[in-house]
Amino acid sequence: MALESTMICLDNSEWMRNGDYVPSRLDAQQDAATMISNDRTNSNPESTVGILSMAGQGVDLLVSPTEDQGKILSAFAHIAIGGRSDLATALQIAQLALKHRKNKNGGQRILSFVGGPVSDTKEALTKIGKLLKKNNVAIDIISFGEIEENNEKLSALVEATCSNDNSHLLTVPCGISPINAILSSPIMSMGGGGMSAAMGASGSSMAGGAAAAGGENFDMYGGIDPSMDPELAMAIRVSTEEARAKEEARVKAAQDQSASEQPSASSSSSSSSSSAVVAPFGGYGASDEEDEEALMQRALEMSMAEMMHDQAAEGAKAAASSSSVTADSDFDVDEELRQALAMSVNAEKGISSSSAAAPASSSSSSSSFIDPAFVSQLLGSVDQNDPLFQAALAQLQAGSQPKNNEEEKKKEEDVGERGKKRKGDDK
Repeated sequence: MALESTMICLDNSEWMRNGDYVPSRLDAQQDAATMISNDRTNSNPESTVGILSMAGQGVDLLVSPTEDQGKILSAFAHIAIGGRSDLATALQIAQLALKHRKNKNGGQRILSFVGGPVSDTKEALTKIGKLLKKNNVAIDIISFGEIEENNEKLSALVEATCSNDNSHLLTVPCGISPINAILSSPIMSMGGGGMSAAMGASGSSMAGGAAAAGGENFDMYGGIDPSMDPELAMAIRVSTEEARAKEEARVKAAQDQSASEQPSASSSSSSSSSSAVVAPFGGYGASDEEDEEALMQRALEMSMAEMMHDQAAEGAKAAASSSSVTADSDFDVDEELRQALAMSVNAEKGISSSSAAAPASSSSSSSSFIDPAFVSQLLGSVDQNDPLFQAALAQLQAGSQPKNNEEEKKKEEDVGERGKKRKGDDK
């Protein structure tokens, strides 16, 4: 709350003895004045509050505007009931007290309780109201008790003083606690500030607000009665107001962000719609359903193409594996054929080495090896029509024939030499 000096005018006339407000008009007024003074001093450490009484032997200034809550609370104990209140004189003295306050900064406000009949005329109060307006002094009137009798005069006073909705008239019907009525009014919520437009300044609207406030269960203060613990109640109220302000700021920021996003979304949608119109037949210029169907068809085609590609890849892999298996099998057959030929060559070498001791047996074995039936029995399941096999067999046969010819020549030479020797011996 902004810095402000407040003068509280209390009504201590004989009408304040009535018990139509619990526990009495004077006690209800004192509780409300205590709550207001605590609110003013706690909201701003430099705000000041003064107290004066309007009845008795005359208007009595009990406390000048001060920040000391002890002095303010002790002033309530010196109030005595008696006489008739003088509202016009009390307002003028309060205005002078505000004029001579220590801290000249901040606003000026008079808060007056009226619980008895007002003896001043409407014209006099209007004149005082204009004087207060000229000196930049706002006024809040809390009327209870003699409501109908004082309504016209007090309304004229507030209207003459009001400037930019800074003055208010609060009417508290009988049976309603003044504290509850003040809590729901601009007097307490904004210190007589900008909430007056929402609450209204007429007596009927204030009466309706007071009636609504009577049904509250101190929800604004977390269920705590401000009359029992004003400081705690005000602390809870301030914290709830801060939380509400933060929440409102967050919601406003979210709304601003959504509002800023909407133009961009609309521009993008308009650009997409324009491009759709320019597109050829069956393209994006078609309706939304056609676009969806085209996208679905394209997705199906892509999925089918992927499936066919995968199947072709799997077929190629299978063909490659089968060809490798065939090549491996052919390689195995060739290897077996070579081994068989090597075995046959080794066997031939063994036979030829032993042929020196037994020529007859070697010739028979070589001839038996060349025999097709023996070869087929030796090689078993090897394909004899294979070109490699035929080439190896031909080479083997060609190698064995020269050896046999040489052996025969040697035999003939031996026989010839033996015959010559025999002829020489005979001679």
